[in-house]
Amino acid sequence: MAKKPLLIFPKAASGSRDTLPPFTGNLRYPNKEKQVQNLDNRITDLERVLENQTAYLGLNPANLVAEMILVLEVAGDLKDFFGAVAATPGMEFLGELQSEIDPDDDFFTVNKNGERTDKKFGSRLFLTMTNQNALRELRSYWDEYKKDKDAQNFRRGTSKFRTLFEKLRDLRPYSVSDRIYDTGLEDYINEMRLLEVDPVKFEVELAYKNDNAKDTRAYNEVSELLRQNEGRIIQESRVMLPEITYHAFIAEAPISSFDDLSENTNITFLKSQQILFFRPVGQSVFDFSDGPPLLDYNNNIQGVEVANSPSVALFDGLPLENHSLLDGRLIIDDPEEFSRNYLSQYRVHGTAMASLIVNGDLSEDDTPLTRPLYVRPILKPIANNQTGGEYLPDDRLPVDLIHRAVRRMFEGEDNTAPTAPNVKIINFSIGDPFRPFHRNISTWAKLMDWLSYKYNVLFVISAGNKSDDITLDIPSNDFDISSVEDIQSATLKSIIEGNFDRKILTPAESINSITVGAAHHDSCAPFNYPHRKNLINSRFLLSPISRIGFGYNNSIKPDILMPGGRKLFRKPVIQRDAGKTKLTLESSQSLSLVPGNLVAMPGVQGDIQKAGYLSGTSNSAALTTRLGAKLYEMLIELNRELPANQRIPSEYFTVVLKALLVHSSSWGEAQNFLSNIIRAQPGVTGNTLKRHIFPYLGYGCVDTERILYCTDHRITLIGFGELTCRAEQDAHTYSFPLPPSLAGINIDKKLAITLAWISPINFKTAQYRKAHLFFDNLDDNGYLTLERNSHDYRLGKKGTVQHDILTGEYADVFRDGDTLNIKVSCRGDASGLSVNESVRYSLTVTLEIQENVHTMIYEEIKLRLQQRIQERI
Repeated sequence: MAKKPLLIFPKAASGSRDTLPPFTGNLRYPNKEKQVQNLDNRITDLERVLENQTAYLGLNPANLVAEMILVLEVAGDLKDFFGAVAATPGMEFLGELQSEIDPDDDFFTVNKNGERTDKKFGSRLFLTMTNQNALRELRSYWDEYKKDKDAQNFRRGTSKFRTLFEKLRDLRPYSVSDRIYDTGLEDYINEMRLLEVDPVKFEVELAYKNDNAKDTRAYNEVSELLRQNEGRIIQESRVMLPEITYHAFIAEAPISSFDDLSENTNITFLKSQQILFFRPVGQSVFDFSDGPPLLDYNNNIQGVEVANSPSVALFDGLPLENHSLLDGRLIIDDPEEFSRNYLSQYRVHGTAMASLIVNGDLSEDDTPLTRPLYVRPILKPIANNQTGGEYLPDDRLPVDLIHRAVRRMFEGEDNTAPTAPNVKIINFSIGDPFRPFHRNISTWAKLMDWLSYKYNVLFVISAGNKSDDITLDIPSNDFDISSVEDIQSATLKSIIEGNFDRKILTPAESINSITVGAAHHDSCAPFNYPHRKNLINSRFLLSPISRIGFGYNNSIKPDILMPGGRKLFRKPVIQRDAGKTKLTLESSQSLSLVPGNLVAMPGVQGDIQKAGYLSGTSNSAALTTRLGAKLYEMLIELNRELPANQRIPSEYFTVVLKALLVHSSSWGEAQNFLSNIIRAQPGVTGNTLKRHIFPYLGYGCVDTERILYCTDHRITLIGFGELTCRAEQDAHTYSFPLPPSLAGINIDKKLAITLAWISPINFKTAQYRKAHLFFDNLDDNGYLTLERNSHDYRLGKKGTVQHDILTGEYADVFRDGDTLNIKVSCRGDASGLSVNESVRYSLTVTLEIQENVHTMIYEEIKLRLQQRIQERI
């Protein structure tokens, strides 16, 4: 099979964007009389609460202004409410988070037949009232709302308060439970108690004021409250990032401070009106405590001249840079001097990830990358470590580490030049084990989304692992005689039924990033272990330890699956559940035995030729980054062969790579395996089945070879451009020439379309994503008879990647010169996308026919592309 290069679309035609059908809404609200009855006394009570705040905290009133953070629980969306707050003296809008409000007799949703449902909904708005005047303004808005409709007289810019009161489910002062909601703090504190850690360190995020004097006053107030409760702020840990409205530091306090996390606590700093959130710090990433034996790896690695600047980066632990598999292939940038006391035998995670990016899975004997890998260590070995665990430092905020690392790469630091300005992809195989993503986007993810747009770089993030034991609905006595199909079905059923506890780990919900889950696959030779069992038999299915989505605003997460190594499970020698209807299997890992991805590992000090088998989503992310590096080289080579006016400018490489990384993904046979189990779950219908598959597969497993080149029967075209919200430039149409040889014959064909972009972000609204790009529905395109057997056209519009696959087999009628037209439209989503704010994107389209036919479409389409290009010159 001859390998042929990918091709470039001719310049797109500009035009007006397509419109999306409006959301008519299915929420039902109470009438005004009922709203007044529900809320009138609560608004009156706020004045008493505000007056009591300063007295309770026990601080000097002369140095403070009484403040209160107010929580507004709203049914449905309330777009642009922050503008109404900004127009109100004494009020400051802090943010908006998604929430799940339980329906009641006043607020509920209905289905298309008008029948009430149990669906949850809503969002939570946060604002600060800094004085009594603000409270009086709120009261005046409420009084206006209570009047007859004709008497509404809201001040200019504040009419959104009327809409607020119509949708308001509850309003109340911010509580201790709000400060720990969805942060993982309680689990973290419980773990610290088990480890007998006292005092305990934690992150404190303050309400960002965007005013230096106010922010300083808030910082000093919390510092004093901590001191009064035998706590302190860790020196030089304070971070302020106005771009993501972030003001935080690390504090330390007796662990007993967290014994009571209710409103009855007598620990004053827990109730400070300056504090938004408490979070864990110093999370563990990799524990090598068992010290298992490793393999000697003496195979010769193909010599490759490592030249030019790096195209990909790794933020992780410190690798063993002189390992025989990595020597001369890394650029270590360690301005924090994390390498101090980082003994070589404990450099596990960074060594493994660097090995996968540089060399791939060693079982495949692939060619090493030809560019060096830029490595920024952000992990440290724990102090006085006897086990080899690697951790994020507990005296530095991760947000600060990541921000400074990226800024140093692209801008430089302390009057030094940028350290890696040509990097297009940053690998981040680290997650917060205390923060599975449920609804509210994390600060880590916000930071990465902002950095992605600011520096035009793509983060590749691991979805996170769930390495617990697994319980199967199979009697212990029947397990050994069960078929591989029955075991696989029971495993998938266990994963699906326990999906709430398997959510992706922060920051995998980042919408501008590619999030990678683990496919249960590697390249190891066959194996047979009597006591270690392989539970998944299909390479297209997720690993039993891979975490699942959705992402923020129900975006597709993980985006893709990549091989993460097969993970085996062990039947306990002592079977406590013998004879019972369910069997619990223990998670099992052996670094010296297959299966898994074979990677470089640090041996004892001075041993630089060890390797071991690992499995998990960290591996999958690293292999995705490696594929990105290969695609980068493919684009460089493609540009060399093209005329200057047809080349891809370097500033578009990031979005082109993002689209290509997703483009060859598909569900494959995994769709049928999951469908058979999911359709039996409560609440799943034929119309919602695909939606329930996405969290487990994303867009599916990536076929790495199919995206690197074309063949006579498969052709891939790349488009790229830049859109704004100006009416005359908010859509581009690409024309894909149809090969005449396909006209009138029955033949299997597949059309894959991927659109990717990096969106600017509005951090003040739950809509979050400013730029919504999309292409039109192509299952009725006028020329090709195609249908959608997998994926869901609508759900693919929630994030920053839209991927669609359509297939057909019928004889289509078209003439030479006919084209398949694909329009890329852009519209504002969250508020704040200015007419001058542009968004780069890439569109990738592949048409493929079956290989065992004489029809060869590549040259036909290539010739017609060249004709169209000549017509435009």
